[in-house]
Parts: sequence; structure tokens; C-alpha cells
Amino acid sequence: MSTITTLTLVQQYITRYVLSTALILGSLGNFIAIIVFSQKKHRTNSCSIYLVAVSMFGILSANLGIAPLVYALDHFNAINSSLVLCRVRGYTLQVTAMCFRYTLILMCVDRYALCSSRAAIRALCRPQIAYRSIGIVIIFWMIMSIHFLIWENIENNLCSLYGLYAQIIGFYSLILTGTIPILSMILINILIKKALRQLRTRIQPIDNTRQIRQRDIQFIKLMMVEVIVFIICTATYPLMFLYTNISNSIILNKTNERKQIETFLSFITMSVLLYMNYNTMFFVHSFTSKTYRMEVKEFILKIIRKSREIAQNQVDSVRNAN
Repeated sequence: MSTITTLTLVQQYITRYVLSTALILGSLGNFIAIIVFSQKKHRTNSCSIYLVAVSMFGILSANLGIAPLVYALDHFNAINSSLVLCRVRGYTLQVTAMCFRYTLILMCVDRYALCSSRAAIRALCRPQIAYRSIGIVIIFWMIMSIHFLIWENIENNLCSLYGLYAQIIGFYSLILTGTIPILSMILINILIKKALRQLRTRIQPIDNTRQIRQRDIQFIKLMMVEVIVFIICTATYPLMFLYTNISNSIILNKTNERKQIETFLSFITMSVLLYMNYNTMFFVHSFTSKTYRMEVKEFILKIIRKSREIAQNQVDSVRNAN
């Protein structure tokens, strides 16, 4: 079996089994995260609002990105034959994916503001600010992504970006998808660690110190681990993009085997890892926070109790009817 055939089969197996499993488990996990952080006791915390938004964007991005790939393995792919579906899907995926990334940045900023010694900056950690910030991010990327509705195209039965537009979007994505989010999150988290060290050495009011240690420190931990996962899943994107463009400009006549290897590597770095990022939030939360694990357990037990109550009520209704 040739290298080209082997890599093609491996890519199909990854799409069929790995990505489909990640989509199912990730969507379920994001849904549970939305339920948990939407509870009344969390709605007064701005970080919970950002976490709910990130989970929502994760569900949308994962389903828009992965579901068509898995479905196309065994069925007719309407996206590659309908220009309207092609552009609408590309536009929506771009909007939700960018909102996912930049809402994570907002969450980092929110946690940094919480650690500030200035009351005016700490005042930014309010639910109203969180809702407005998320709304601004959504509107901004809905406007910034309109070009997908105009220039994304279908060639050789494949919905994608072509020509000069593809090159421009490549550098656009290099900066806005990889470089800016990664550098921003790293910088903000460095500032957060510095601010936390200052808080430990500075004399603070007892109530304020207790609030940071007991309630918000869990959200800071969640945020930091999410940032680490985001960087791991995203860092290879700009590296692969730069490699592809440099190699294409230097090596003009690539062999079919080399082209397939590069296509496979692009699939792993620019599709699999990026899509995995949208489906890991639940597992990140569960691994990081014992409190979150307890809340998820409580949520599952509540569903089980309600299911038993409904089943018992149905049985009682049947008995009374007889």
C-alpha cells in the first residue's frame, strides 16, 4: 500500500471515528457546562457568563466544522455543490470560531481586572459588562466575516478558498486566528500571575481576600488551563501555515507523495487540533475543579431523580386508570 493511499485512509478513519466521537462527547460536555454555569448562583459572576458563551460558541463551531466532514464520508455533500450552503456555512463557522477565541481573551481580561488593586478596574468584573462585551464581539465578527459570503467559492466540487483571496485570508487567519489570541492570552496570564503575587504580599481587607481565594480563584484556574489547552491546539496552525507557504515558494515541483504528506499534516494541525479545542472545555473543567465535578454529579443525579419520578408517575397513572 502506497504512502498516499495509507495517509488517505488514516485521514478518513480519523474523521469517521476520532472527530465524530469528539463531536458527540464535546457537544454533550459543552451542554452540561452551559447548564452548570447558567445556574442562579453563578449568574452573578461575570466569568460564568464568559464560560457559558465559550461553551455555546464551541458547540456551534464543532458542529459546523466536524459534522459536514463526517457526513460527507458516506453521503452526498450538498455544501460542495451549493454555493449558498458553501458560503453560509463558511461565514457562520468563521463567526462562531472567532467569537470562541476572542471570548476566551475577554475572560482572561475579566480575571485580570478582578486581581487589580484599583477599584475602577475591578468594577469591570460585572455581568452587565460581560453581556455587552460578548455582544460587541459577536457583532464585530459578523461584520468582519462578511467577505466569506462574497468570495468563498466551489471549484472541482470542493467548497474552499481559492486564488489571491485564499492567500490574503491565509495571512489574515495567521494573525487573527493564531498570533493575536495566543500572544494576548500569554501576556494577560503573565499579568494575572504577577497581580496575584502582589495581592499575597499586600495587606488587603479581609472580605476582599476571602472573596478572591474562595470563589474566584477556581475560575482563574479554569481560565488558565483553558488557555494552555487553547495554545496547544492552536500553536501549530501558524507554524504549518508558514511552512506551507515557504515550501510552496521554494519547491516548485513537489512529488504527489510529498503533497499528500503536507495535506495530511495540514488536516491534523488546521482541522483536527482546532476542532478538538472546541470540544475539550468540559474535560478541562472536570480535570481542574473539584467543585465543578461535584456540580456536574449533582446535575446528573437530579436528572436521574426526575426521570424516576416521571416513570413512577406514569406507572401510578396506569394503575389508577385500571
